[in-house]
Amino acid sequence: MTHSKHSGQPHHSEKKPTRKGLHKDWRAWLALGLMLAAMGIYVLTLDDSVQPDSAAGSAAPAQTAGPPK
Repeated sequence: MTHSKHSGQPHHSEKKPTRKGLHKDWRAWLALGLMLAAMGIYVLTLDDSVQPDSAAGSAAPAQTAGPPK
């Protein structure tokens, strides 16, 4: 009995793992939509940042050159 039962072909039980495409998953589309919405909100509100008043800026303490003593 020198012959092997294996004929060099893959077994029927050894299937390639079936992957569900990421683009077919609703959670991926939801994450993409939320990310794009957040990016859009960020870009649209970029100029709405709060700037200090010019009067409040003059009352700010002066910067020191070194660590406090």
